[in-house]
Amino acid sequence: MSDGQIPFLRRLAREDADALLDLVRRKTISAGTEILRAGSAGDKVVLVLRGRVRLVAYGVDRREVVLALRGPGELIGEMAALGAGRRTATGVALDEVEVGFLSAQELLNFLREHPDAGLVMIRMLVRRLAEATQDVVDLATQDSVGRLAKRLLDLSSEHGVSASEGTQIELELTQDELARWTGATRETVSRALRLMRQLGWVSTDRRMITILDQAALRERCGAATS
Repeated sequence: MSDGQIPFLRRLAREDADALLDLVRRKTISAGTEILRAGSAGDKVVLVLRGRVRLVAYGVDRREVVLALRGPGELIGEMAALGAGRRTATGVALDEVEVGFLSAQELLNFLREHPDAGLVMIRMLVRRLAEATQDVVDLATQDSVGRLAKRLLDLSSEHGVSASEGTQIELELTQDELARWTGATRETVSRALRLMRQLGWVSTDRRMITILDQAALRERCGAATS
């Protein structure tokens, strides 16, 4: 796991992390359930404790765009809470998740009492802003194959496990879901995947994708070599 992928909770000092865990009200939520909704008031914050949450936004004609996946140790809803604004994304449980809720005021009080945690929060927000900016640049400058290559690399880095042939992404991904991840149509993603299979970059089997040639994907999307 790269430094940028370390969850918020694991970045905190032990005493700060324990204080935050003591503060939250825990709840188990079933897969497919909305946890936070776009447009609602940012009066609460969610700490993911177990499972994964998908963040989505909706554009023209309610077209869904996947913004991110948040796993254990990550915060959701902190930007709306800190800015006293409305939410810009909806959080949906990807599988059964355990989360911890706290109010926006409780988060602010926590940050006042634990200033080192505030510095961690600032670094996290800066990183997320940089990632969002890069996504905008990619959407404007990359073709569909390049965008899909970058997204697959991101997913393999965060959710990949070693397989006999390469790195398997531990998520069941339909072509519709990949389209929402990359801002493309299902047909475009289908063509891009077919090309990648023909070139030997990836293999697919029952919604599972295995990265066979990371170097080729990195070269295709212009990603920096790790």
